[in-house]
Amino acid sequence: MLVIKEDNLEKFLDKLKEKFEFIDIRKDSSDGGLPFKKYFFPPVQEIFSTSGSPTSKKSKSDFVLYGLDLPDLEALTQLDEIMEKPHEDYFYFQRRGQSIIIGLIRENMDIVPGGDIVLEHLNSNKYKVWQNTTKGKNLIKKNNSYFSAEGGEITEEKPPQIPKNESLGYWQKTMRSMLLDPELLAEVVEWSYGHEIWDKLMKQCLGCGICTYVCPLCYCFSIEDKVGLDDKCTRCRKWTACTLPEFARIAGGHSFRPTLKERYYNWFYHKFVRAYKEFGKSQCVGCGRCQAFCPAKIDIQEILKTILEDYKKKDE
Repeated sequence: MLVIKEDNLEKFLDKLKEKFEFIDIRKDSSDGGLPFKKYFFPPVQEIFSTSGSPTSKKSKSDFVLYGLDLPDLEALTQLDEIMEKPHEDYFYFQRRGQSIIIGLIRENMDIVPGGDIVLEHLNSNKYKVWQNTTKGKNLIKKNNSYFSAEGGEITEEKPPQIPKNESLGYWQKTMRSMLLDPELLAEVVEWSYGHEIWDKLMKQCLGCGICTYVCPLCYCFSIEDKVGLDDKCTRCRKWTACTLPEFARIAGGHSFRPTLKERYYNWFYHKFVRAYKEFGKSQCVGCGRCQAFCPAKIDIQEILKTILEDYKKKDE
């Protein structure tokens, strides 16, 4: 088992800061709680100009994202999978390829999703080191004086495989148990289309889209073209949310989901039904951001719990 002590960890991080742009997302308070996705999939991104070719503005060097917790590591793994299908997202993977991900978790794990290196907190002075990728292994090899082996010599660890539907982060006990059965969640949410809870939530929800912006697994965007007085034309992609009225509006003003009730249900449908049909899992890792930042104090755990209880009663 490879480990690193607290004092050596600080030295290792200082060494990384000398070479890379270093972002400690635990301390990054910019953008009001936006998740790690903003570094690979920015809120506003220029993707095309009058030159007729993709905008390619690479940073000078690789950058380190430090401190992703277990839900964010799982979300990163899922987002990588999402951005590969049906066609690889050029802009996302351009930035993703420049990143070095170092996770920091407290959970005792048999497997660890995502990250090039993951540090598992063992005690106040020691971390178990997971080497998940070749990039992570090479980085440790170049800085091996900070690491040590316990229980024998340092051996090559195989990258941990993530069993389908089993590494889903954490939330409160009820949310955790629900997330571990994505097939049931998909069935329940699809069944709930006409449930009265959506009428209730239509009156409570502000339709602001914050739940989408702070979610590490929401990735919808719109395209905006701009033409300046100098005849320069740029095309940008910008975050959007399926709870916003313009999201499902097409030319001529027709909307496929004109009411907030329909739009809010669609947000749930995408996360728990469509995601399961396409990827075999729910696109929720229980990070709790949507609940923490919702100005209307909507708790998706309580919503799922309500419709799940009613679903179980339907045949009684």
